[in-house]
Amino acid sequence: FRNPKISFAAGRSLLPSPYENILADFFPRYLQVLKKFANSIETISIEGYTSSEWTSSDSIDSAYLNNMALSHERTRAVLEYCLQLPTIVPYKDWLRKTLTANGLSSSRVIIENGTEVPESSRRVEFKIFIK
Repeated sequence: FRNPKISFAAGRSLLPSPYENILADFFPRYLQVLKKFANSIETISIEGYTSSEWTSSDSIDSAYLNNMALSHERTRAVLEYCLQLPTIVPYKDWLRKTLTANGLSSSRVIIENGTEVPESSRRVEFKIFIK
């Protein structure tokens, strides 16, 4: 999801309400489509990213590690929200075997016109890995 109007706030992992609304609509429909291909899917991955910003860090490594923890928190927030949706109950057994949540820190920031777009970099993506 790369809509900067509903991105995570800087340094935060709390899901904004509009983000919850999108997930509540998207995730059950996503699973309905994916379940048809369950035998071909190895992993469904929720991947969280951050901007490269981290103002209280002493070094680039420290900023990267702090952002790694934050990206993990964001993916966990999305995972927790999605798993509590009543509409995904039929998929839960399959999801426990297939779904992962991974934080990737600021490893893939969004660049436009040669400049990082921090709001767009604070995102979560869903990816499918085929067997």
